[in-house]
Amino acid sequence: MDIVDKLGPRGFDCVCGNLRMAARAVSSVYDRHLQPAGVRASQMAVLWAVAAMRRTSIKDIAGRISMDETTLVRNLRVLERQGWVSIEVGDDRRQRMVALTEEGRRVFATALPLWKQAQKELGRALKLEVDDVNNTLLHLVRAAS
Repeated sequence: MDIVDKLGPRGFDCVCGNLRMAARAVSSVYDRHLQPAGVRASQMAVLWAVAAMRRTSIKDIAGRISMDETTLVRNLRVLERQGWVSIEVGDDRRQRMVALTEEGRRVFATALPLWKQAQKELGRALKLEVDDVNNTLLHLVRAAS
C-alpha cells in the first residue's frame, strides 16, 4: 500500500486548503452583494486600498494589501480599462502612481453599502464578531509574512 492509499480521500485537516475553500465561499457572498454595483470582491479590495491611500505607488498598495505587484498590476489594468483608476508615471519614471477617478469614487460609494450588507451576513453566518475575525486573520497575515 503506497502513501496515497493510506491517506484516503482528502480530509479537512489542511489549514491552507480550508482557508482557500473558505475564501472562495466568502468571496461568493461579497460578489453576490456587490453585483448591483458591478464590482467583484477582489476589485473592491483593490479599490478600497487605492481610495484609502489616495495617489500612491503600486509598490505601496501591494505592500498594504499583501499582494504580489504583478498580480496587482493585472488587477489595476482591469480597473483602469473600466475607468475606475488612473495609473500615471511618478516622479521616478520607473514608478507608477495610482488614484481613483471620479467614476471610481462613484462606483466605490455605490458598492460600500452593499459591502456592509455582506459583512453583516457573514457575521451572522459565523456567529462571531466580524472585528474579531478580522483581527485573527490580520494576525495570521503578519505571522506568515
